[in-house]
Amino acid sequence: MALKLVVFDLDGTLLEPMLDFEAVRAEIGLPSATPILEAMACLDDADQARARAILDRHEAEAAAQSRLIPGARDLLAHLRRRGIKAAILTRNSRASVDLAVRRHGLVFDASVTRDEHKPKPSPDGVRRLMALCGALPDETIVVGDYRFDIEAGRSTGARTIALISEPKEWAKDATWSVGSLAEVQRLLDTAAR
Repeated sequence: MALKLVVFDLDGTLLEPMLDFEAVRAEIGLPSATPILEAMACLDDADQARARAILDRHEAEAAAQSRLIPGARDLLAHLRRRGIKAAILTRNSRASVDLAVRRHGLVFDASVTRDEHKPKPSPDGVRRLMALCGALPDETIVVGDYRFDIEAGRSTGARTIALISEPKEWAKDATWSVGSLAEVQRLLDTAAR
């Protein structure tokens, strides 16, 4: 089937990664290398509210200082010219996503954050974006730089692209692995035929 929708992760995929996850964990009081949102869900209500405020502050600061990854703007414009919808699926907050999108003047057909759906690796956000954009799983490709992106896409039956600069064990589960947005564009052009 034709390619109708590309779902992008945001940080590390379209934006240079600015969040210091270890600093966030340390300030919240979480163990090193634990998934932040999942660990926060285990906290009591008061500690969750405190942790959410810390995470929101870090995300807002990162969004305000964010920089596009080279080729991001060109790739999004290329998809628009080809009539392929582009969407964002992120574990970030809605406020930080809106700030980053405004900062860079980016346009997406839809976006889903942790504020609207259970966060990746849950496939709920990918399914929601497919429904919003009128795309079936075999008309959708999910692009991301972390295993949660690939897991969320695969769980829906969508094809996936791991955007990684060095080999990662989890990348073997992706349909494709590439090292740049230029390579992502080449793959998307091939898939859109």
